[in-house]
Parts: sequence; structure tokens; C-alpha cells
Amino acid sequence: MMTTISALRKTLFATRKTLDRAFKSALVVAGMLAQGSVTVLLAPAVFAPSLIVPFATDAYAQCPEEPPLQNYSGAGSVGCPCFVPGEQAGVVLTAPPSHYPLEILRVGIGWGSLFGSNPAQIEEAIHIYEGGLPNPGTPIFTLLGPQLTDGVINLFNLELFPGNIIVNSGPFTVSLEFFNQSAGNTLASSPVHDGNGCQLGKNAVFTVPGGWNDACLLGVTGDWVVFVVYRPCTPGPTGIGDIPFVATNTPVVITTASPNPFSSATQIEFFLQQPGKASITVFDVGGRRVARLADRDYTAGTHLIGWDGVGDNGSRVPTGVYFVRVEAAGSQSVRKVLLTK
Repeated sequence: MMTTISALRKTLFATRKTLDRAFKSALVVAGMLAQGSVTVLLAPAVFAPSLIVPFATDAYAQCPEEPPLQNYSGAGSVGCPCFVPGEQAGVVLTAPPSHYPLEILRVGIGWGSLFGSNPAQIEEAIHIYEGGLPNPGTPIFTLLGPQLTDGVINLFNLELFPGNIIVNSGPFTVSLEFFNQSAGNTLASSPVHDGNGCQLGKNAVFTVPGGWNDACLLGVTGDWVVFVVYRPCTPGPTGIGDIPFVATNTPVVITTASPNPFSSATQIEFFLQQPGKASITVFDVGGRRVARLADRDYTAGTHLIGWDGVGDNGSRVPTGVYFVRVEAAGSQSVRKVLLTK
């Protein structure tokens, strides 16, 4: 992928801009049917020539549901404004063998820009492939016209298509195809990665020209911020399928803080991939710890923990922005919350 635009790419871009004017309304309808938003604060990480993207917060979000699958694990969120129309960025995910076949319910995609204030924009499609690298094959499902909000993990609800997104075996690939050009524009919105090291075989890029590539071999230094919520279609003898799962290679992810902003108390929902010890702490904007909510063993799966705005000293903390951090198995997930009067 080159940030220099070839004559062919310029022609393709101009053509797709014309199509954009004609078909944008239809794409908005299709994409917004499945549109929600989950916002996550991820501390900056260094990666050049890509951009550090500040993330905001808040939550939006005939087989039992499981917690999400995701690749990313770092605290950073790094933009990659390096794509042209028709290219794709995606992740290769694998669920436990006993969970197949599985039904995909929701897809989360991190999207951001340098300043986090660009207008929402419509991209070409979200694709799901029943295969991994070096070539995922043909999509088994396509959502046209997803609208992505800058600075958040955008959540797309695919439960509107019950029984249509069944993956029979792993690995499988989830990708975003671009309608708009970001290459050559450092201020453009783009997919983000965690800047925490790129896992070979788990991050894909489809280039024009060139086809499918391992993103790590193209110089991407982190894992794309993409996750999948799914449910097994065949519950096992131990009751698999009765609790939600996140398709993940990272031990922990915070999915919601609700309500947010809050005045009296908020509930933090997080997922653990494996049972083990988790530490939940709250920090102020200066990075000082104001409250330790928990430091104990948890089972795998979904958990809720509340915070009433009271610090370790027993007093209510001042109104303002705070960060809830869940740490488990060497990984962490951070959520920004706003305490009001």
C-alpha cells in the first residue's frame, strides 16, 4: 500500500465519488439498520507514519449468545489513513472448536482520525468470510453501506439477519471495505489498530492492486480493533451456548458503561476470555488512582461491577472525567466515564 496515488487509483476514486452521489442514500438506509456505537478510550501508542487516534466513550451495543471475539490487546489506538476505494482491512478470528457452527450477532470496528472530529462517513461494506489468510475466499455475508463514527468502536447489529451468518469452522475473516480514500490525507478517518505488535496470520489487508496480504508484512505494527459477538448453534454437554462469548485473542474487554454520563452510579460490563484474577481500578485525568473496585478471581464470561463515584478515601470524587481500567492476564481494557452533579 502506497500513500502516493497512482493514476489508476485517481481514476477509481473519481468514479466511486460519482457513484457515492447516486447511491449514498440507499447505502445509508442499509447500513443504519444495523448501526449502533460503542466507544472505548484507548491510551495513545506511537506508530509512524500512521496517526495516534484519541477515542471517546459511551455505550450503545436460534443459539445462545457468547462473548466477543477480537484480536487486539494493546492500550494504544493508532490510525492508518492509507487506503483507497475497494481495499479492505480485516481480522482473522478463531473460536474454540466446540463452538462451531456459530452464528455472528454483532461486529465492532474501531474508527478514528487524528483529532476525532471528522463527520461520520459511509464505507462500502462489511464482509464476513468463512476462511482466513492467505485468501479468505468469497464472502458468506455482506452488509452494504456501514456508517462509521469518528473516534469510537462502531457496533453493527447483525441480529437483523437471523440464521444468515453461520460459520461452520474456523478460522474466519471479518473485514471493512472502503468506499472513501484516506491514502494521502493524514487528517482522514481510518481503521485503527492497537499499536501493540502485529500478530502474523490474524490481520489482513486487501490491496488494489495486489489482493490479500498479511497486514504485519505490510508494516502495520498492531492488531486491527475489530471484535465479533457470536453464539454457538450447538450447545455442548457443559451448557456451552448459555452465556455470551467474545471471539478474542485478548483476555479482557470492557463493552459498556451505563449510564454514562452518570450522577449517582454507573455499571461497567466486561468480558473475560478465561477464568482468573482481574483488577478493576478508576483513575482521574492525571493518571492518579482514585478507587480500586475489585482485585479478585472471576469466572470466564460476562461480569458487571458498579461504581458510585466514591474514592478509596470514602469520599465522593469531584465531578469530571474518569477512566475505568480492567486488567487481566497481562492485558487491559479502558473505559472513559463522566461523573456529573
